[in-house]
Parts: sequence; C-alpha cells; structure tokens
Amino acid sequence: MQTVELNAGIEHAAILLLSMGEEAAANVLKQLDREQVRQLTMAMASLPALKNDEVSQVYGRFFNDFKSESGISGASRAYLERTLNKALGRSLSQPLLNSIYGDTLKQNLQSLQWLEPAKIAELISSEHPQMQAVFLAYLDPEIASEVLMRLPEDSMDDLLYRVANLSEIHPSMMEEVQVLINRFLDQPTHQNSTPIDGTDQATAIINRLQPAQSMKVLKGLKEHDPELVERLESKMYNFSILEQQSEETLERLIQDIDQDTLAIALKGASPELMDKVFATMPKRAAQYLREAIEGKGRVRISAVEEARKEMVALLRQLSESGDVELQLFSEPVME
Repeated sequence: MQTVELNAGIEHAAILLLSMGEEAAANVLKQLDREQVRQLTMAMASLPALKNDEVSQVYGRFFNDFKSESGISGASRAYLERTLNKALGRSLSQPLLNSIYGDTLKQNLQSLQWLEPAKIAELISSEHPQMQAVFLAYLDPEIASEVLMRLPEDSMDDLLYRVANLSEIHPSMMEEVQVLINRFLDQPTHQNSTPIDGTDQATAIINRLQPAQSMKVLKGLKEHDPELVERLESKMYNFSILEQQSEETLERLIQDIDQDTLAIALKGASPELMDKVFATMPKRAAQYLREAIEGKGRVRISAVEEARKEMVALLRQLSESGDVELQLFSEPVME
C-alpha cells in the first residue's frame, strides 16, 4: 500500500484492517512507518458503526468478489492493544495507545463544559470522590471551581487533595468515567490512563474561589498533607503573580519593600513587570531604581530567588492585613 493511497483513504484502510482479524492486521501494520500506524490506529478507534453497503463500497475498491457482511464497529481498546502489541511490541504500543485514548478522554470530558456547572455537579454528586476528582481535573478551572462550589462544602478540601495528587488515571476508572459522560453525550469509547499535573489544576481552582473559601480549603488540605499545601502555595504565590496586580497594589508593595531587596528581585524580571513597577513610581525614583538594578552587576540566582520570595511574602502579608487587594489569576476588567 503506497503512502499517498493510505493518506487519501485512511478511513477505508481502517475498515479493511478491522475486518481482516488481529494476526493479519498486525502483519500489515509491521510494514508501515510510525506516522501511518498512528493515523490508522486513531481511525480504527473512532470508526462509528458501519452499514453493509458502506463496507461493500470499500471492499469493492480491492476485491471484485467481495460479498457483503455484517457491519463493523470501531475497534475496542483491547483489540487495538493486542494488534499493536503483536505489530510493535508492548514498549512501543502502550505510549501510542495512551496518547490516543488519553486525548479522547480529555476531549470527551472537556465537551461537558458546554453544560451548566449545576448539571455537571448533579451528574457527579453521587459518585465516589475519586471519580469527582477526575472530572474536576479535566474541566477548565473556571468551570471546575463553579462545579466544586455546588458540591458539599465539607468535601472541598478532600476533593482538591485528590485532584492535586492525580498522576494517572487507571483504565478501569476510564470505563466508569465514560458511562457518566454517555448520560449526556452520545460519544461511546474506551479509555486508557493519561498523565496529568494535578497540582497545577488544584492551584488554578483554588485561585478562583472566594478568599474565605480558599483559606478554608487550604486549612483543610494542610491537615491531610502539609507538604502538598506547600507545593500548592508555591504555585499560588510566586513572583510571576506581580504582573497581575493593580497599580495601587504594586505601589504599596514598592513603598514597603527594602529598596536593595527590590533591586535584586527585579534582576532578570520580564519587561512587562519592569514597566508596571516603573509606572507606579515618580520619574526620578524610577531612574534611581534602574541604576540600582544595573549597578548590582552579576547576582547569584539564589540571591535573586530569595529576594523574590521576600517580596511575595510581603505582598501576602499586606493582603492578609487588608492593606492591598491580591489578584491570584488574570481576570478581565471593565474600565
């Protein structure tokens, strides 16, 4: 089979492979390069149920004596796994399957975001907390935070603990996830585990909660796992959030921070942050700060990081005392 022919009729090729059985299909796949195998496998996994006349049209291109047979459905994960293991070996087939089914899982779950958060919360409210955590992990943080707020308040810390500790999702749970999705979506498929950074998602969700709720959740999480809270807070309160602060907040921070510490912290900072900082200062003071930064010359990275931590710690202190309004994520504003 030529590459051009395969690309032009990838779906037809997938139908043929599905109908010829695992052994024969594996022998065909052995003759193809990696990209062709990837395309064919994705096509085999996503084929809908086919009618006899559709299958007959495909076979008519290859065999004049083809006789119609029962319709062919998309390949199950088990079929593809056995076939690819024979063609490529397990070490090569598993990453390919993870990619295909992991991407499908993400697409199916993200399609739920067209539903009202209240509907999603209703969908998962009676499920095991680990299942609820999987849904929260794959939803957009905006939607996930709204769903979380519609679940029992006393379960928030436990759910976010589970989200933050997700590293992969077991195939057995994938089937259960799909059953729930199928209640709202007509997209049946089988899934495989897929990697996910739960701490990033948990941080994004917490940042979008009301301040009192986020503090309560962090307190609850700290009882479960103090080290986890440290990781979450290091992502919530990092130097990059200074770019999201208002001019009033930055102005107060710059007034209170030691100027030598400020000059060190701004070493290597982004042009956007530098511009925002200078914009809060009188021209003469801004010029002095520029000269102080340049006058520092080469500074150890550890010293810069320490100065930045001190600056962020002061920002948190000012926020907790109510002196400034802390913005933890980029939010649209109206003039």
